[in-house]
Amino acid sequence: MKLLLFKLAFLYPRIYAFFCYYRKKAHKREYEEKVNLFYSNTAMDPKVIRRIVKGIFELRGARKIQRYLIPLMDNRFMRRFVTIEGLDILERALTRRRGIILMSAHIGNFHIGFNILRALGYEINFFKGGNPKKQRSRKLRYVDPTEYTILTRNAPLSNTAKNRILEILRSGRIIHYTADAEGGRRKVGVSMLGRRMHFSTGMLHFALQADAAVLPFFHLYRRGKIKLIFKEPIDDDWRQGEKDYQRIMEEFAKLLESYILAYPEEYMGIYGPTVLNYYYRSSKENVKNERIPTA
Repeated sequence: MKLLLFKLAFLYPRIYAFFCYYRKKAHKREYEEKVNLFYSNTAMDPKVIRRIVKGIFELRGARKIQRYLIPLMDNRFMRRFVTIEGLDILERALTRRRGIILMSAHIGNFHIGFNILRALGYEINFFKGGNPKKQRSRKLRYVDPTEYTILTRNAPLSNTAKNRILEILRSGRIIHYTADAEGGRRKVGVSMLGRRMHFSTGMLHFALQADAAVLPFFHLYRRGKIKLIFKEPIDDDWRQGEKDYQRIMEEFAKLLESYILAYPEEYMGIYGPTVLNYYYRSSKENVKNERIPTA
């Protein structure tokens, strides 16, 4: 019975994508603009654009069903639907008794990704923006557990949030965060998808203070098959201190770009609060300003 529920859960996003593609025309046009802007300097085949845009809608559908899917994930789910590449990298990092930053991005479905790790017995603390929501029953519907969630309502972070982050890392535990998120005050500019984009370095500052390892972590949602990918640490034991921020973000952006280009329909950052979306809005605003005649 549960296996049937899993299959239905993965079918729903496809149905959602089909109807959204033809009904949500404003979103569709926006996604098509972004695909043409970021994924190619030349005109793309309309069939490829259609596949990518439908894939993005499918991811949105998967996010809607995930709150009901996550509480059901068990060993049978893992064996049937999940593959993990590089789990030994995480294990080796944990044996060093250093805190770990799982440097992730808005690609695939990261909520399902880090909750798979939780189901495998890893304590994953989630760094997210927004305000606390009313807690509901976790038995049938997933909500981010407050004990493992670090909320960032405003910038700068409160001292309570800063101390909590450092306590987690200095005790050898794990924090997952999306490095391509739009927020943050201190940023470095790196090249991604042929553009100069600015990534926040706030979490790297905490990692340096706590001497934590930084592991790139990606999660792909391949139509009901989920793949988690760990990459080797990129912190280099913080040999250069704060000078490592630029190198780390450049290495991560290069990795992220490779996955976006390989799986363009997987990058839900195309509509989320990300550096890519910020670049898109800024570009639109600049074009609009250029069209305004001056006296």
